[in-house]
Amino acid sequence: MYLKLDPSLKDALPLSKDSERFDWFLRTQGIPHREVKNRLTYEIRLGGLHFFVKRHLACGWKEVFKEWYRLRKPVVSARTEWEGAEILDAAGLRVPRVLGKGERGNYPNGIESFVVLEALEDCETLEFFRIGWLGVEGTRWVALKRAIIAEVASMCRKLHACGINHRDLYINHFLISRKQITHWQSGQLLELHLIDLHRVQKRKIVPKRWLEKDIGSLLFSALNAGLTSTDYIRFLRVYLGAHWRDELTNDQSRWRNILNRSLRMYRGFHQKAPTLPKLLRSILIDE
Repeated sequence: MYLKLDPSLKDALPLSKDSERFDWFLRTQGIPHREVKNRLTYEIRLGGLHFFVKRHLACGWKEVFKEWYRLRKPVVSARTEWEGAEILDAAGLRVPRVLGKGERGNYPNGIESFVVLEALEDCETLEFFRIGWLGVEGTRWVALKRAIIAEVASMCRKLHACGINHRDLYINHFLISRKQITHWQSGQLLELHLIDLHRVQKRKIVPKRWLEKDIGSLLFSALNAGLTSTDYIRFLRVYLGAHWRDELTNDQSRWRNILNRSLRMYRGFHQKAPTLPKLLRSILIDE
């Protein structure tokens, strides 16, 4: 059995034995938020702490074989989440702080595990990112939009430059505090956090397939945010660098694949085609 708890979390638990502490986290102690197969996320307040627990129960051989058959690595433990958080934190990206982690059982079919993540207080995700968000409009909205796009692009650039791909890179997995938005002034630092790290992968270089999936998923989730060609150029300038036009020209097939992936996802989800700005129509689509 592996168990590591932050001292503040250990002190808050009304238990003394590690085995009892481990069992405590496997029981649903708070408000359930999301349950998928053998995984459950619940929220809890304890001893002045506010955190989320992501609990994984043994998935069994059937689930393992199903994922292997699809040529996918099965998510069998919360270890992926806490290792992902540690990797991204080391890369300079903001992620929820890990307060606790534990794992026991036989790999890959019989593992029980959990990760405890400090709650990000009073936050919203970027899925609501559009004009009028939290009352922000006019020139202040334009400046905020530019700052958010640049920060998301910078985070994606760091992520992929370190050989990391997220596998669920949607705008609703970027969090920012409401207070920061309502009080933000042009030139101030924006602090975005990246969440849902249970599928993060780390290699020397991100394979073409997974890079396209990350950026395609991000683009799909942003197609309803009312972004202009200038907004997409801003993202590309930060993500690809100063020679972004050359990158697009020299690797046109990759960017066409990314856009077409996002369009397939959009049509499947919304049952209609999105309205694309000129840049995406003229540069990324082979008309």
